[in-house]
Amino acid sequence: MMKYFNIVFCILICLSLCTSFSLPAAAQHHSPDTEAHTLEAVTVTAEKLEEYVRNHPRRVTILERKEIQERHFMDIGEAIDTMPGVDVRQSGTGMGTRISIRGSAGSGSVLVLINGRPMNTSQYGSVDLSTIPIDIVKSVTVFKPPVPVWLGPGASAGAISIITHELEETQTEKKKKHAIQLKINGGSYGNASIAGSYVIPRSEGTVMLTAGGGHRDGKRENSDKDTGNFSFHWDKKTENQSQYDLNGRYYHSEHGSAGPTDNPTPDARQQYDKGSLDFRFKGFIGETGDFSLKTYTDAVRLEDTSQSGATSTLDVFKIGIKGDSVWAKDDTHALRVGGILERDAVDHTLSGDHHREKLSLHTQFDRDISNITGTFGLRGDYTNDFGWFPAFSSGMSYAPGKNSLLKANVGYSVKVPSFSQLYQPAHGSMDQVGGNPDLTEENIWSYDIGIEHKFGKNSVFEASLFRTDNKNLIAYDRDKDMIYRPRNIYKAYRQGAELSLKYQGWENVSTDISYILQKTENRETDKELTYAPRHKFKLTLKYSLPDADTKIEAIFRAVSRHYGSLDNSNTQKLDAYHSADLKIIQPFTYKALSSEAFVHFQNLFDNDFEVHHGYPDDGFRVMCGFVLNF
Repeated sequence: MMKYFNIVFCILICLSLCTSFSLPAAAQHHSPDTEAHTLEAVTVTAEKLEEYVRNHPRRVTILERKEIQERHFMDIGEAIDTMPGVDVRQSGTGMGTRISIRGSAGSGSVLVLINGRPMNTSQYGSVDLSTIPIDIVKSVTVFKPPVPVWLGPGASAGAISIITHELEETQTEKKKKHAIQLKINGGSYGNASIAGSYVIPRSEGTVMLTAGGGHRDGKRENSDKDTGNFSFHWDKKTENQSQYDLNGRYYHSEHGSAGPTDNPTPDARQQYDKGSLDFRFKGFIGETGDFSLKTYTDAVRLEDTSQSGATSTLDVFKIGIKGDSVWAKDDTHALRVGGILERDAVDHTLSGDHHREKLSLHTQFDRDISNITGTFGLRGDYTNDFGWFPAFSSGMSYAPGKNSLLKANVGYSVKVPSFSQLYQPAHGSMDQVGGNPDLTEENIWSYDIGIEHKFGKNSVFEASLFRTDNKNLIAYDRDKDMIYRPRNIYKAYRQGAELSLKYQGWENVSTDISYILQKTENRETDKELTYAPRHKFKLTLKYSLPDADTKIEAIFRAVSRHYGSLDNSNTQKLDAYHSADLKIIQPFTYKALSSEAFVHFQNLFDNDFEVHHGYPDDGFRVMCGFVLNF
């Protein structure tokens, strides 16, 4: 199987490269009339994206570049954490990010994509968002389950799509100039960081370089962390509107792994290095179609020293290719066809050598008929160690009025256990987490029905009912040796309601409210699922002082009690809590330089709580700094 996979992989790589170079050449032979039609199709395709978000049945939320800049997020994790129905917390083990969509932290997996390709590897069930500098992010899109099939496998609990900065605005003559940004900040518990970006405009594209580094001591013993990162971006747009871009990222971290308070590991340490390289080509097929082709690779190395002094190393190498084509005609229907081919190779001291080949093919058809939009998609997923599995998603939206939209969705997918779950995870010390080679695949059905109503220029209300049924749910539980290991739960479900309101009653004041009410059940024991609070509430208030241009943002969160163990024991009960954060941003001019000063207050009232059992919040802390734009 390995031999044939490599042959097929090489053939597809060659075909993709041939396509990349032949299509631009073919486009150059178009007649002037044909070229005009092609440019018209480009406009239709761009408008189609906005239509997809506005009228499509899927539950989609977007955070644009303008808002990212105005709200001055410290990192991409903080930006995603402010979106309605989404919670992001750094893993207490030092690596990885815990992402919850609609309160799904204890069940299902969230797929994270960057420029359309998956960041999650077979080894990592989670993803470290710290490897993505906030300076390169153009937009963030959250898909709530059931997600469309073309995003790919591994999105049973939702998906997050991160698009990096294409810097198209630098193509105008007015803005065609070099730009440098420098960000410096420091704060509580030895937090200090510096980051910079440099934009180099070119006649047919742009080059962008970013670099940064940081240090924190942390509140608990052995919770210190040192980080460094570097990235580059290059893009080129041709006369026929085809586009190439190349992105590279490197991230380094050295940190302690403190462990939970009931099983501390004050001497456990980890060193993590990750490098990524992506190439993407976007072009057009005839007069109504467009396509994108991506090739990518990741290289990861982790050195883990346990509390006992034992050491292990993990090396992960991933290479993949992903393609998507979309045909849209008359702005009434669209057909999407694509697939992904990927290989992961893992060499781990504790679990040995493993590899996984993955092939996924999908097609989706969207149809607009008057005030009704329907979609239906199919996908086939294959891995060499688990075989073939089907997936599908379908949805419909109906607009009873100009400002209202009814939506309904259903989807089915299969989650194959990651290497992290089967063998030994890399996101935590070997003293805390282990694997289970006897896991089987998880089957997921997802349902969603709701309404969206817009009122005013920038105000919208959304309400939805959702349900997820899992067979052989993969969930972690703690054994007698104090080590967490995954196992399959025969049947489980999660259902509830989500309400969100974005309201701007005045020009300088806006309010975002989200509330989730849910019920979960492990049908083997009639107990609740882990990390699934019944109530979650988030309130964001944003205010701008009209005369001073000062921006003030406050976020209030409230979470009901929940459990960190499948048996719902009181020893791993997480009490209800509430917290508040405050952010103040003041623009100013320094020697003709456009600048900003900022101060962030986290856990403003110094409340005691845990978002993960055994890892208490650091309490009240402050971060302040400034940004200079040259």
